[in-house]
Amino acid sequence: MGAYEAPIKTAIVVFPFLAFAISFVFIIYDYRKYGIFLFRRAVILYSFVFYLLCAYFLVILPLPPREEVANYTSQIIELRPFYSVVRFLDETKLVVGDSSTYLPALRQGVVLEPVFNILMLLPFGIYLRYYFKLPFRKVVLFGFLLSLFFELTQLSGLYFIYPRPYRLADVNDLMNNTLGAVIGYAVTPVFTFLLPTRADIDEAAYRKGQDVTIFRRLAAFMIDWVLIWFASFVIEIPLRLIPQYRAWDDQVHVFDSRWLFFLTVFLVFMLIPTLTNGQTLGKKAVKIRIVEEGQSRIRFRALFMRYGYFYYIFSISSAFLSSAAIWLNSSNRWLQIVSFILTIFCFLLNTLFVINIGYSILKKRRRLFYEKASHTYTISTITVDEKFEKSREQD
Repeated sequence: MGAYEAPIKTAIVVFPFLAFAISFVFIIYDYRKYGIFLFRRAVILYSFVFYLLCAYFLVILPLPPREEVANYTSQIIELRPFYSVVRFLDETKLVVGDSSTYLPALRQGVVLEPVFNILMLLPFGIYLRYYFKLPFRKVVLFGFLLSLFFELTQLSGLYFIYPRPYRLADVNDLMNNTLGAVIGYAVTPVFTFLLPTRADIDEAAYRKGQDVTIFRRLAAFMIDWVLIWFASFVIEIPLRLIPQYRAWDDQVHVFDSRWLFFLTVFLVFMLIPTLTNGQTLGKKAVKIRIVEEGQSRIRFRALFMRYGYFYYIFSISSAFLSSAAIWLNSSNRWLQIVSFILTIFCFLLNTLFVINIGYSILKKRRRLFYEKASHTYTISTITVDEKFEKSREQD
């Protein structure tokens, strides 16, 4: 078992980073489809990734030195079907009539190797049937393809990183792996009868997806600003190739200016949502929309008040606080007094802003202060009809 401990320990180290990378993709996908990212779904999906990671590491690890592999002369591929059965009959210590040989026989490689290969893809068959709801023939197909991927990884010397294969690619492993997926499909009810069904998970997700959480809105916020940053990056690169612009930008820092920030907010969060009836690209991605009380379409005035409170006032007060020391150290006494009062006011304003958001998260109150002031609120665009229709389709 010592040979298997290192791959599992490596998977434990690598998995959190891989989970972080895939989490954002799953969050967007689940918000798009269900309107929420359920913890139970996260546990199932992340355990599936962890299992695949462990299986892959078991196939490729431990990694020998390249110089050592170059001197290998062992067989690189085994194409004789059922040769593992032949090896078992030739090498086994098992004597049917002698019970003392049972345990030593089970410890032999001719037994452990095929059993391990069967067990390695058994969870794969369970996941495919339980969560992904694949029929038997597709479980067989995907079990075969995953095993083929593992064998080709070995046959190629880890994708030609090594001068030759350092592990045997065996058609019997391919057969045993596929058999393991089949057995996994067959025993799925035994392992999952206490777990909620996929239909139950989807139904709960659609039901909770009608509620627009703070974190759902935060996901839309992050998507919008990542897209803004990317667009700015794409625009700035060719502009910096122009010497005149580069010399000017080195002095004024156009893309870091507060005026460009105000213009971006005006275009992305005020003008575009007016034309799209309350949606930015980020909100469209997670299926939410801003609406105005008593209006069938949101008006520009409501959006200007909403995001003016959120971005303009908060940004201006933050900018003043960042440069308040200059005014407070002025030799003009009246300027010091006014600056002190404004500093206290801006500090309280920003503090109340943070407290309001924190209070909304803790108390699960979805409407923030700038929404009340602008008479707007956020709704889910996943309709009840769509919810039940998709739930029935999954069944």
